[in-house]
Amino acid sequence: MGDILDEATALIRCKECPWYKNCLTPVQVSIEDIAQFRAAMQATNLPEQARGELDQIMENVASMSQDMVLQSCPVFTKRLKEDPRLAQRIKHMMQNWGKEEGADE
Repeated sequence: MGDILDEATALIRCKECPWYKNCLTPVQVSIEDIAQFRAAMQATNLPEQARGELDQIMENVASMSQDMVLQSCPVFTKRLKEDPRLAQRIKHMMQNWGKEEGADE
C-alpha cells in the first residue's frame, strides 16, 4: 500500500511543480546577467586588465554553459538521486539515440 501512496504523492508533486513537463532546460545566461556581473566588477578595486580578463572569462563560461549545463526541476533531481536505475535507463536511451528500435535488444 505504501508504494501506491508514494507513487500518487510523486505524481501530485510532479504535476504541481512549476517545471511540469519541462524537467530539464539548458542554463540560460542572459545579457542582463552579464551586465550585472560587469556592474559588480566596476565596484571592485581590481586593475582594469584583471577586470577585462574576468569579463572575458564570464562571457566564455556563459557561452559554454549553454551547451554543457542543464537546470533540472527539484522533483526530477530527487528522483534521479533516489533511483540509480532511472539514471541508468536515461543513459542507455541517450547512448542508443537514433538506433532502430529493437536493434540493440
